Parts: sequence; C-alpha cells; structure tokens
Amino acid sequence: MKNLKLLTVFTLLVLGSISLSAQDFGVVSIEEIFRDLPAKKSADATLEALVEQHQTKIQEKQQALQAIETEVQTKTEGKSQAEIQAMMGELEAMQQQYLSLQQDLVNYQQAAAREVNEREEALYAPIDQTVKNSVDKVAAAKGLKYVMEKSMLIYSNGLDITAEVKKDLGIK
Repeated sequence: MKNLKLLTVFTLLVLGSISLSAQDFGVVSIEEIFRDLPAKKSADATLEALVEQHQTKIQEKQQALQAIETEVQTKTEGKSQAEIQAMMGELEAMQQQYLSLQQDLVNYQQAAAREVNEREEALYAPIDQTVKNSVDKVAAAKGLKYVMEKSMLIYSNGLDITAEVKKDLGIK
C-alpha cells in the first residue's frame, strides 16, 4: 500500500512537470504555404522546363535507336540466309552503332537525373529555409514552444499559425 501511494505521488509529479498546455503547442500547414508561395511556383516551373528539355533529348535518342532497328529490319526482311550472311559486315557495324547509341542514352539518362536532383536541391533548399525561418519567427512571437505539421495530427488543440506565416512570407 505504501509503495502504491509512493508510485502515485511520483507519477503525478512527473506528469505535472512535463504536461504541455495548448499555449505551448502550435500547428502549421506547410503544404498550404508551399502551394501558395510564389517562389515555389517559380522553382516548380524552372524544374519542369529542365525535365521537359531532358525528356525531349531522351526521346530523340530513343528515336535514333528505333531508326536503326527499322533499318535493319527493312534490309533483312525477305532476304535469304545467304543474302543476310553477305551483309553481315554492314549489320555488325549497325549493331555496334546501336550499342553505342544505347550506352549514350543510358549515360544521358543518368546524367540528366543527377542534374535534375541537384537543381531541385539548389532551388528548394533556400525556399525551405525561408519557410522554416518564418515559422520560427511567428512561433517565437506567439510564445510557442512546439510547432507540428498540421497534416500529421489527427486532433489538435494547438494554435494554427499558418495564416500568420503566410502573411510573414507575403502570401495573399
């Protein structure tokens, strides 16, 4: 019995010392902020243009490969084994050209993916930092100790600072 009373007192002390009030806790919708942020829209457009540029070049390289396939098929269609054997030097050269173009395509795709990832990081890192700084500024002004992403919570009794952050960032 004495142990139960001691445990109860200890539990109440611990819970009392770590309890959070609604005033300590805030929420923010980063998704909403990013959706309306002009710098994010601009970064999206820049990145989309880069992706489209690479997609066009990839399609051109794929069409070059398709052209070689079609040419080989046209040259060998309806030919006897002996006629194909006579063209073997030309067909091997076309095969080498095809393999070279195929490797070029793979290398280009990898380089393009790296460039897009690096560009994405370069474009979005400053935007992310600007939003984080604004959230920090608004949270400090409101006296909040903790701010959570609104979409991560099932229920929140905390202060929603999304509108204030948008205002601080100049978002209408």
